[in-house]
Amino acid sequence: MNRFLQVKQILDDAVGGAGSPVGGPHRAFWRNQTRDQFMAFKIFGLPIVTLGDGAGSNLVKALRGENPFGQDIGTPGATFRRMPAGRPPVAGELIDVITTWIDDGCPEEVGEIGGIEASVEGAPSGRAFLIVPAAGTPVPGRLTLRTVDGSQGDVVVRVQSGSGAGVHVDPATVHASAVATEVTVTATSPSAAVNDTTIEVVQGTTVLASIALTAVARPAVRFRGTFQCRLPTDPDPFDHPWGENSSFGVFAVQGPDPDHPDEPPLDRVVRFHDGVALRPFCDPIGVDVTSIEARVGDETVQFDVGDPVIGLPVRLGSACVFDGRNRTFAPDGFEPIAEFRLELGTVYAGASAPAVPRPSPADPPGSTAPYANGVVLTDADPSADGPGDFGIPAATWAENAWNTIAVKLSRLVAQQPADERSTRIRDRRIQEHTDTRPGHGLDAIATPLQFMERYTGLIDREVVVASPRHGALAFLADLPAVRFTADFLAFDTDCQIGRVTGTLDAPELSSGPAVPPSVTTEAAPGRAAAPQRGPQPAAQEGLRRVPLDQQ
Repeated sequence: MNRFLQVKQILDDAVGGAGSPVGGPHRAFWRNQTRDQFMAFKIFGLPIVTLGDGAGSNLVKALRGENPFGQDIGTPGATFRRMPAGRPPVAGELIDVITTWIDDGCPEEVGEIGGIEASVEGAPSGRAFLIVPAAGTPVPGRLTLRTVDGSQGDVVVRVQSGSGAGVHVDPATVHASAVATEVTVTATSPSAAVNDTTIEVVQGTTVLASIALTAVARPAVRFRGTFQCRLPTDPDPFDHPWGENSSFGVFAVQGPDPDHPDEPPLDRVVRFHDGVALRPFCDPIGVDVTSIEARVGDETVQFDVGDPVIGLPVRLGSACVFDGRNRTFAPDGFEPIAEFRLELGTVYAGASAPAVPRPSPADPPGSTAPYANGVVLTDADPSADGPGDFGIPAATWAENAWNTIAVKLSRLVAQQPADERSTRIRDRRIQEHTDTRPGHGLDAIATPLQFMERYTGLIDREVVVASPRHGALAFLADLPAVRFTADFLAFDTDCQIGRVTGTLDAPELSSGPAVPPSVTTEAAPGRAAAPQRGPQPAAQEGLRRVPLDQQ
């Protein structure tokens, strides 16, 4: 494409077309001029082009209304009107085309681009999204462009007319080639419908690529997976190391030598990764970010690509435990997660206030730590995830419970252990399944597999956020606190594992002021070394916990 002719076309269009008369002392000076004549031309004694300096060239200043141009629009110190005088201003992205052309040395020709591959944070058209900020701080997204045939040239990135959401593009003009080029795209208002906004990549009048996307407000980072918790249950004390008489069959096998037990003692730690003493015929643990979820119009939409946090591991702190202490600290089903801390990969980490006693279910949670809101039968709660959401082939959690027990018990009976230790563990597991005492055996093991506890809390202190920040990470970093919501369900007391699904999102605000968290920025906070902490604020004010029946 002839870039000089493109500049002439922009100037012609600005005055109403190539045949439109232009008055004034300079008239349509760009017409009938060669590229060299154009570069040497002066208006009012001023050169219109400063080679290599687009922003400093008088042609660009005249179009933008910058001093000495812009007298008619109130530019301080201006002595000339903005050009074209008496007509609508030239669009900013077209002025950028002229600016880039001058920056590049005013070349005559540039090759045609055969095609452009475009994505937003790796998501293709129809699956891409941007996040509208919650507190006014922009949440940038990255539009990546590259030519598919090795060609190169300047292109304009613009929002298609009639798009539903507001989107700002910076820069509007870029040089595209086989090497990926990034453009920052920032949503300023949300979409009314999915994919109601389109970003176009154009060269001249040719649309080389377009990408449909959705701008969402109040996104939630959704995570899902399998957790481990090795804890004794009633009637054993909460801190019993072996679980000798737990009614639900949660136990560790001590073996004949106390100094060398068959399994480690129970520790009550809630683990999302790095399982301890995982048993045969039990699923591996692991919890990861699976999607970004948001309300768009009247529907809830999930995006499984298009944000850097999707796929990151979710980890809890090494001291996170379900803390009821046999009802002395909190009633059954209303206990907190003590010493709560959460990490998203190496890019985000934060903690809650220390858990405090909750003597009665009628008492509201006493700190921002996550607290449970009661035990519910999972199949009876329409808001709960079903087995299919975890890839489990069962219609209900009750069906899954008995399928799990039947398949596992048959495998245990058929197992040929490799040594005496493995034999003792297998025998004890079979014993727990076949125990005929009231409150034990198959019914007892099946019961927790059908129950769920929903925890809600706030991450409001010791917050560490990596840089640079894009998408959901930028959104979370700008919140005064992050709401943690998690459903712990389908707990297999023999395997000591269960399912968990939840979200990280913006809390609902009450009328009180919000206390901002302390935030430390690191290039990439790691898990091995303790990150530098800011001051410890008091418990979060102005943020209310959402009751179970309102979620």
